[in-house]
Amino acid sequence: MAFQTGSQVRPELGRADLSGFARAGESIGAALASVGKSVGEGFEKYQENKEVTTASLAALEAISVSRPDAYAELRNSDKKIGNILRNIEDGNYKRNDLQSAIGALQTSIAAKDARRASELQDLQLRAVQSEQQQQEINQNAFDMAFMASREAETGKVDTTALSAAYFDQGGRDPNDLKIIESMQEVKGPNLKSIKVGPFTVLTQDGAFKQGFRDGEEATPSQQRVIEFKLEERKRARELYQGGNTQEANDILAVNGYEDAFGRPQTAEQAFGPLKTDPNDANNDSSSLDDVVLGDEPPKNNVATPEEVQAFNNQFLITNPQ
Repeated sequence: MAFQTGSQVRPELGRADLSGFARAGESIGAALASVGKSVGEGFEKYQENKEVTTASLAALEAISVSRPDAYAELRNSDKKIGNILRNIEDGNYKRNDLQSAIGALQTSIAAKDARRASELQDLQLRAVQSEQQQQEINQNAFDMAFMASREAETGKVDTTALSAAYFDQGGRDPNDLKIIESMQEVKGPNLKSIKVGPFTVLTQDGAFKQGFRDGEEATPSQQRVIEFKLEERKRARELYQGGNTQEANDILAVNGYEDAFGRPQTAEQAFGPLKTDPNDANNDSSSLDDVVLGDEPPKNNVATPEEVQAFNNQFLITNPQ
């Protein structure tokens, strides 16, 4: 027998093939990982939903505390949202119920606030209208009482008669009453009450005597401003008497002289219609002061129907909802 060296057995044939088991393990691992991922995402989703629900409950509670009127109105209603709110209070609710309740409450609150704002605006407009009407009554009452109580010969004002006539004509402005009281102390001719911005001012021969705003006397600094405006008014008067109406109007507007409707006061309204020829050598306009108006009183400010309608459209008439 020939001597043989080495083995005739093929060792690879004796190895176990485990690749199938390995691939199976990989599949099982992937499946388990997928299940784990789904479980994790589901848990996160649950947590998210739980957090959203908690936040919604907190928001709903905050609304019920801050706006109990709107909450009670919806909660006690026969509408679907009323049932939802009552169920939420009983602990029987879903996430969508909370969102619906919050949305309905926010809508109701917005509508309520809009109505209240509209009602408040209407009240404010009515108050403004009433105040403007009373201001016009006050001004007319003072002008008529002033003319009726001034002595024709001396130009002095009978302050006792002025006060009585002012009340008889419906005047109630505390500034006017302060001016009448001041007239009793100042006395003398050429006294006049005019409006200088928000102040009612007593002048004598065009010079400042006293000024009042909301029944309070002007401070020294306010008095200096009023005196400047009075000088500007006198300058406007001289320009107007000299025929330069436009520049006179501009001066009055810049210095805040207004009519009863809040429009810039014209020189004609402030000083009355021109009665003399500015080219007449006998007309010494420089000698005219702010209170000498001739025989005619200042022209009353009577708005045209078109102006009244425009004023109402802008300030008083609201569009129906």
